[in-house]
Amino acid sequence: MNILWKKIEQSSLQTWPALQSQLLNGWNIRLSDGYSKRSNSVSPLDYVETKMTLEEQIAYCEAQYHQAQLPVVFKMTSFVEPTILDQLLHARNYQIQDETSVQLKSLNMIDQEYANYKSTQQQRLSEVTYTIEEQWSEAWIRQASTLGQWPDNVGQSIAKLMKVNPSLPKAYITLYQAGTPVACAIGIIDGDYMGIYDVITGAAYRRLGFARTMLYHLMKWAKDKGASYTYLHVGEHNEVAIQLYRHLGFEEIYRYWYRVLLEK
Repeated sequence: MNILWKKIEQSSLQTWPALQSQLLNGWNIRLSDGYSKRSNSVSPLDYVETKMTLEEQIAYCEAQYHQAQLPVVFKMTSFVEPTILDQLLHARNYQIQDETSVQLKSLNMIDQEYANYKSTQQQRLSEVTYTIEEQWSEAWIRQASTLGQWPDNVGQSIAKLMKVNPSLPKAYITLYQAGTPVACAIGIIDGDYMGIYDVITGAAYRRLGFARTMLYHLMKWAKDKGASYTYLHVGEHNEVAIQLYRHLGFEEIYRYWYRVLLEK
């Protein structure tokens, strides 16, 4: 199972990249102007022993983030290398934050699943339409920013990240109710896997089935593009989203958390 976990984790580094990335003895040091811990953290998936001690390697990482004037963050899983890293970071005054569930779903039966869902939702879906843009557009990010009530810099940061791996197929999906945008999300394919990011439903349209409908369309798009599985990340306390993903057939495969240095 660890092989699958690591494969998904490596895929997520590709589908949600960093603006700057540096490899250090198997660790990936990622920096992106401070937007999201995911793209501003050390990903210690592998570890190659060298003359540099583990403490020296941690100190080197800390120096990179201090130089960039960013918090020092490590993204941790149960399969980090070396396995004692979490214990060492705890001893160096790193605090656990944002435990997150990584969930996976097969796309094998997605067409039938959507047909079954649609047959029970005919009236609700009568005025629902959607668009998928495969190229980045300022109009889409403005729409997402409005739905998510994002500060201006968030949309600008996402725009930069989406340009890092231009060869990966991407879907910027928007769902409409009677012509009004009500939900949006991003899907990014890396080989057999699609990562789903920034699932947003407007505040006035939540718990009405719009996110579920949108994600069905996004998963159907991914299957048509050749993907076999899709994964996403959800915070451990986001009960509404966890319930939605359970209904869609997602299952947790592992968890990650962040170790954030509490500066003295």
